[in-house]
Amino acid sequence: MEQANAGKSFRHKRAVYTVLAVLLLALGLLPVFFPSGYSAWWRAVYNSVGLSDFSSIAKDYPMSLHVLNVGKADSILVECSGKYLLVDGGTPDQAETVNRYLARRGVTTLDYMINTHPDSDHVGGLSGVIEEFKVDHYFMPQLPQSLLPSDSAFTNTMQSLSRQGLSPEYLQGGNTLTMGDLSIEVLAPLSVLNTTNENSIVLMLTYGKTRFLLMGDAEVGEESALLATRKDLHADVLKVGHHGSKTSSTAAFLAAVEPKYAAVSVADSQYELPNREVMDRLNRFSSTVGRTDVSGTLLYCSDGTAITYQTER
Repeated sequence: MEQANAGKSFRHKRAVYTVLAVLLLALGLLPVFFPSGYSAWWRAVYNSVGLSDFSSIAKDYPMSLHVLNVGKADSILVECSGKYLLVDGGTPDQAETVNRYLARRGVTTLDYMINTHPDSDHVGGLSGVIEEFKVDHYFMPQLPQSLLPSDSAFTNTMQSLSRQGLSPEYLQGGNTLTMGDLSIEVLAPLSVLNTTNENSIVLMLTYGKTRFLLMGDAEVGEESALLATRKDLHADVLKVGHHGSKTSSTAAFLAAVEPKYAAVSVADSQYELPNREVMDRLNRFSSTVGRTDVSGTLLYCSDGTAITYQTER
């Protein structure tokens, strides 16, 4: 009961501060009082009420991965050595959710932004993030014109990049990036397949002895291509492909990954996701399966040797 009252009190205070922020913004005074922007505002809000959100545990670890609760969509924040990577941004209506989370984490600049593929539930929110935060590099897969969408989710993001003086950079299997002591290996796409999902950028993040495999919306075809490379796909944390759809997460693939933790970014919706058979397989090959529709944002923190797992609720 005490925890419930505390939560209710915090939500009330947060609502008051949100209204105040809107008023200050409307009056043009938010930049005057908080010249560092939105991030400074939210840090001040949390500090002023004597609370920190659940993700504050990440400050005690040199590396963390946050699977954000953005419905049946993907958005993942990676922090390491004071640097930040955002993988996907959810649907257009989730941009504000992502922005608030980044602000709470103290982000002012995204060193890397990676759109795994241009479907609206992955690229849609990125336009709003680009307008709010400085982005140093924007990456996406290089796709033939026939696979590039013409919807507003994609075109708005391209326009936002242009307004910020940025151009897309392209990733394919074999490329590598670094972020402090974090190694980011691009495992796929290895070739151009027939759908945007099957051309998802697949990432293996390695920090010390811990590994994180992010699958985008990769389906059976891309999983098979990865298995055919005979690369070591073992990972401590697997961001499950395609929201737990039956088109992904085959038994052969999960056997190769053997994740201790599996993260499913999904919403309670008419899509009937995650698929029951996929969940059965995940529970067979993974000791801990997290779902954003059940537990909210999922947080995985690494000290280079072990993973600490925390959920929003």
